[in-house]
Amino acid sequence: MNAASTLRCLCAALVAAPVALALGQQPPAPSQPAPAPDKPAPAAPTTQAETIPVPLPQGTRLYLKDGNYLLVREYKVANGRVSYWSVERGAWEQIPDDLVDWDSTHRGEAEGAERKRQIDQKLEEIKEHERAVSLTVDTSIEIAPGLFLPDAPGFYLVTNGTIASLNQDLANSHMSMKQLFVQVITPVPVVPTKHDVTLKGEHAKMRIRDLQPEFYFRTADQREPAIILVRAQVHSGERHITAFLTNIAHETRSKETRIPLSDWVVAQGTFRYTLGQKLEPGEYAFVESVPEQGIDLYIWDFGIDAPAGASPKK
Repeated sequence: MNAASTLRCLCAALVAAPVALALGQQPPAPSQPAPAPDKPAPAAPTTQAETIPVPLPQGTRLYLKDGNYLLVREYKVANGRVSYWSVERGAWEQIPDDLVDWDSTHRGEAEGAERKRQIDQKLEEIKEHERAVSLTVDTSIEIAPGLFLPDAPGFYLVTNGTIASLNQDLANSHMSMKQLFVQVITPVPVVPTKHDVTLKGEHAKMRIRDLQPEFYFRTADQREPAIILVRAQVHSGERHITAFLTNIAHETRSKETRIPLSDWVVAQGTFRYTLGQKLEPGEYAFVESVPEQGIDLYIWDFGIDAPAGASPKK
């Protein structure tokens, strides 16, 4: 191509470019790679229940005469063959029944049943304990068929299929006048002090004839009380509950006639007290021991009369 031809081509290109722009035509864009198809959205995380299959029951073992065993969920024996559901393969299978060591198989089944019974018993004990702990003092508690413990806090006596509330009385605490007199006439206070705790009157208003009743205590604040059952000594129109003796080193000990008690947690803040021996006719009182303070002077009292027809002691 000569110079004149080349010049004519360049001029034609320069003229065509403005015309294309004026008509709104865009020059073809350079080729681009095709967009990649959208990736699928990641699957939502599955829960543990979806990813972990529910296990089959533990099943039992079919012991074979060659010393091995098959772990099966259940089995049936018919027409000289044993059909079993294989726990390992999750399907029904069959083998001749003369391959099975039936003595070992039945012995293993008996041992498994005993283990299951022990586990069920333990779970029941745990359930009962949790039930007792979770109960509140507002929950009715059946202490005998058709006999319910009242919801209100208090000390309750159960005897002969009936329930009664024990009265709480304020005891008197006073220094022994004999000890006080000895201290006064002694130049140096080396004589221990003695405080007597008594209840007015020789007899409690609450009277029963049952020599081995049961007792229940609902606390108002769900505390765990330290309860003592004391036999009162009657003299001079009063019931003597206990005495506190303090020595010159300010060490204090109490002196009373205690009756052994067994205590049981019935529910949270509710306790049952039983006697290991029969009570003799007389006057009794429940006293609460308060840590680092001694005893609470609000005392629950009751009396036991001789059963009808019983001859009085001489």
